[in-house]
Amino acid sequence: MMTPLTRRRFGLGAIGATAVLGSGCLGSLTKSGEHDHEHEDPPWEWGGLYALDSGTYTYTYQNGPDPDMQFAFVSANDDGDHGLYHAGETATDLFERGEADVTVTDGQTVQPSSDTLYRVDFADSGETTIELEVESGGNYSIFTAHVPAEFEAKLRSESDAELTPDTTERHSVHDHSDDGHEGEDGHEH
Repeated sequence: MMTPLTRRRFGLGAIGATAVLGSGCLGSLTKSGEHDHEHEDPPWEWGGLYALDSGTYTYTYQNGPDPDMQFAFVSANDDGDHGLYHAGETATDLFERGEADVTVTDGQTVQPSSDTLYRVDFADSGETTIELEVESGGNYSIFTAHVPAEFEAKLRSESDAELTPDTTERHSVHDHSDDGHEGEDGHEH
């Protein structure tokens, strides 16, 4: 029996598969010789990969369904789906450990880390802003326990330009209440 795909799959031809495997990617090869990235549902709900220059970025949140949220901010070795996938493996490890390592509140700063799961405690009302500090330009991924739209979250550059991820991945794995009805955000409520 086949299970539905929960992680984004992508394939590379035989030459691409050899190059990816040679670069240390340990995904499996499918029967057709394609490189397969397929895992069960991760413990995070949303992930996005961004190409960021060095600098400080603001991540703002409005009121949402929960008073806090776990997130990971990790560097990615590659761009696109491949980079997001492998950064997602790091985020999955962090989320599966359970409790966040560091709690941040409005106005605090975080750095990318493959060892730290953050928890942002949202302000009781209004906007919560945290800063993401990037020392050197490259690809970085943010993985969150909620879809950013649930908090009207926005990532902005130092010049206040709104940034969008180069690639994203979403999973509906959370239940925000106990009445069992699915709401407009695609979650069960």
